[in-house]
Amino acid sequence: MTGDLYTANMNDAQRAYFYSEYQRLRKDEIAGILFAFFLGGFGAHHFYLRRNGLGILYACFCWTGIPSLIALVECFLMPGRVREYNTLLALQLQDSILRGVPVLAPMAPDASPFTVRTCGQCGTPMEQEAVFCTKCGARAA
Repeated sequence: MTGDLYTANMNDAQRAYFYSEYQRLRKDEIAGILFAFFLGGFGAHHFYLRRNGLGILYACFCWTGIPSLIALVECFLMPGRVREYNTLLALQLQDSILRGVPVLAPMAPDASPFTVRTCGQCGTPMEQEAVFCTKCGARAA
């Protein structure tokens, strides 16, 4: 990952926070390959990348042996999937830090970005498009 690409518009404190959160939340390619190879029949590699729907599907059909065969093929696809996950994670972190929104948890690569926005007066979570707080009526910042 080239950090300059994601941290170009950040100050030093934001950059330090970005790197610490990225290192904490990123996934490892080797771990993804090992999960796919040894536990792929149970969908562990999908759970590792937060693709829980596919993980559950693999776990439900693990008794057939078909998920194990597919997982052997997916061993070769895991490095690219992990890089994609880490890239989306970096973009989400960059967006959250630059907008001043707290970072929650990384998303699945196929999920849409979700960040929590709170009311400045009462602290109630708000929708991204909201103009006014539903609890206290204050105008969103």
